[in-house]
Amino acid sequence: MALVDSGADYPIFPMETAEHDLGLDLTRAEAWNFSGTTGVIQTAKLAKVSMTVLKPNGEHWCEILTVCAFCDTFRMSVLLGQIGFFSSFKTTFHQPEEYFEIEQLPVAC
Repeated sequence: MALVDSGADYPIFPMETAEHDLGLDLTRAEAWNFSGTTGVIQTAKLAKVSMTVLKPNGEHWCEILTVCAFCDTFRMSVLLGQIGFFSSFKTTFHQPEEYFEIEQLPVAC
């Protein structure tokens, strides 16, 4: 599960996701500074990963190769941002009904 954040630059994950769930070694990864979630500047490591998007029923829908940020001071759920998530899909927000839709782009999935 993830939060949709159209104001986020990259998809952002807690560092534990990179280390424990994905087994990534980010010691040489590019550092990226961001702010917004805590009001102070935080530093994340950027890594190219394969992200799977599931249908509402949990079935596989699409897989994209994207860049994600992993931050050891990030304590929120996963945020899906512009670069690497929204940039891979046509996205339509239906704010009054509190949902959004994504459509595959021809080269995304």
